[in-house]
Amino acid sequence: MKKALAVAVVVGVIVAGVSCAGGGVKLPEGAQQLSELVPTMGEHWADPAELPLGPIYLVHDGEVIGMEYMWSEEMLQTVSLDTPEGLFEFFALQPLDVSGTVDHIEVALMPDGHEGFEVPHWDMHLYFISAEEQAELVPHDD
Repeated sequence: MKKALAVAVVVGVIVAGVSCAGGGVKLPEGAQQLSELVPTMGEHWADPAELPLGPIYLVHDGEVIGMEYMWSEEMLQTVSLDTPEGLFEFFALQPLDVSGTVDHIEVALMPDGHEGFEVPHWDMHLYFISAEEQAELVPHDD
């Protein structure tokens, strides 16, 4: 996979469907906890029917603080636009269902994959909290 491809994908994703409509995001009915709190990410929750690609909900203290999506290069579609400078091609995904106000986005290339999605792919985390609040997500004693 190419590094330049990741930049084109992010632009395509943002243009294609990250809807920042505001309001609180709720866990869907039937969502199951996949992990305990992962530092700087929160707990991972998902509807098992949506795995492995997502959405995976990032939760802290019972509140959805972000969402995660994953995709492989094979899942991308090439989109061509005719511009005054000539044909411009980029890669796009289907629109993503995001109903919260996104504070920031992190995209990481996982060249070896990881548990649950073992092929090379990208992970995209959309956070509804600030980067400062995200940095404070650590396990605490009850």
